[in-house]
Amino acid sequence: MKEGLFYTKKINAFLILSACLFFCRLTFLQAQEAESLTLVPPSSGVVVDENVPPLLSGLWENKSRYVVFNSDYFFSDTHGSIPQIVLRTFYQWYDDRAGESRRYTQEKNTDGTFIRDRNNTTSSRSAEELEVHYQPLTYELFPENINSPVTLNNGDELFADGEASGAWDMQIRYPKTKDIYHVPIAVIGNKLYLNFRIKQEDSSLVPHRAFVNGETVQSGNLLSGFWQDVGHANGILISPVYNSKELLSFYITNDAVYHIRYWRTDMEFAEGKQALFTVDDSVYEVPKHLQTLGKNFTCVNGRSSRIRNIERSNSLPESYRQNAVLVKKHTEDENGNPISYTVRTSTILVLGEPYLVLAEGRGSLEEIVKTENARKKPAPPPLFPPHGILDFDWSIIEDPPARYYRRMLDLGK
Repeated sequence: MKEGLFYTKKINAFLILSACLFFCRLTFLQAQEAESLTLVPPSSGVVVDENVPPLLSGLWENKSRYVVFNSDYFFSDTHGSIPQIVLRTFYQWYDDRAGESRRYTQEKNTDGTFIRDRNNTTSSRSAEELEVHYQPLTYELFPENINSPVTLNNGDELFADGEASGAWDMQIRYPKTKDIYHVPIAVIGNKLYLNFRIKQEDSSLVPHRAFVNGETVQSGNLLSGFWQDVGHANGILISPVYNSKELLSFYITNDAVYHIRYWRTDMEFAEGKQALFTVDDSVYEVPKHLQTLGKNFTCVNGRSSRIRNIERSNSLPESYRQNAVLVKKHTEDENGNPISYTVRTSTILVLGEPYLVLAEGRGSLEEIVKTENARKKPAPPPLFPPHGILDFDWSIIEDPPARYYRRMLDLGK
């Protein structure tokens, strides 16, 4: 009896200890989640733009909204910018100024030129103020004629070959919430994308001895290499966004596309750790962990480093587009004479259609909203279409047929 009581107490103690460990782990995960959603301050060593990047500045549009990025309105304490968001409601027949700075609203209401409507259509009594910071994911590059190169520590100069390009993680804080939401965006030319991948520029892999001074060469197939997924949000919204639960990166060779799935993990981020997969006699390495959206993702379980059951396809799953980057490198030839050459490579791969397009030549946001809200929707078409002379035979009434009890619809048949 005492032995049974001893084992009962032992089991109870074990259950209590297990429960304590579970709640301690749950508390740790919740604290880790809260920490991952903390806005990265500019003084932390991580580069976060306080101002709107030049390539983003301007008025953007799609079928459902207008978005204005500028540095005119910001929070004085955090220096986060406040974008303007206008929702194109009722099949684009009414523009609702859903997101804007309070100072902007007051300025426009003071002179009466752009008073914010207050009716059943507007989303709320006052517009939403979104606090936005921009963390660069790639270099913001412009063509060489603009004379704004990105100079690396080794002396390399980076330009855009043709259209300007860049990618950022928009860190958004919504009103009445302390959480930070992430919206990764990429811009190529005048188009903004939410579904994209990024790659490190690989110009250093091209040997310079084979090239003459002043030449431009290409670093092999611009698609080749590891393209990292940085996450996908469901839009630039005035309400909290939803992010993809998993990441799908690509490793692209000359004849295949390998799909590498990453999922959320509570493992500690291990920078530099590699995972690998084997195809025939070739071995390919990719990062074991990816840190994006304020979270840690992995492509293998536990301490393993081998990716299994990898999916292979002959092409990318959607239509795609790339940016083109020119890397001007300075070195010396075999005789010690200074030479320079340029390598063409790529750092951004976008998939599908753009989310926003730069509204060029449309005028200011005030002019667009005023013009569109002044429109009157035409009257709906009549229930019964207009007709000419009625094709009616009075003989049906004056001299009804013998079988008068038949349905009128049956007459003439």
